[in-house]
Amino acid sequence: MTTRNFKGYAGLVLAAVIVAALLISGIPGSRKATHEKHTVKTATVEEVKEGSAGIILHLKNDPKIYFIDTKKRRHPSAAELQRQLSGKETRLVVADNWSPLDPFSSMQEIESIELEQHTVFSAH
Repeated sequence: MTTRNFKGYAGLVLAAVIVAALLISGIPGSRKATHEKHTVKTATVEEVKEGSAGIILHLKNDPKIYFIDTKKRRHPSAAELQRQLSGKETRLVVADNWSPLDPFSSMQEIESIELEQHTVFSAH
């Protein structure tokens, strides 16, 4: 093997190790989510539906996807949330998680939902 080929292979291995380390360390999950880091979002709910992430909420004029993880918590049904929240101004508290798999934070996990000073859902 020539020195040139060895440097090429070494560079590829180093790049693969760095990418793997970033992916493993940056994968968000509720076990890593701290409840001290959150964002409050107030907007009108356009749609509530079931999805692969759990219950998904779409807000008016917001391209992000907000979801309730249905695997770990008690939660209201998607149909019930659609009936309660559709077309109404709603306050969402979402986890502030960042991951290299979602660098623009296009999916955000909902910690709580409030409607007219009443808590509709809470992850705590």
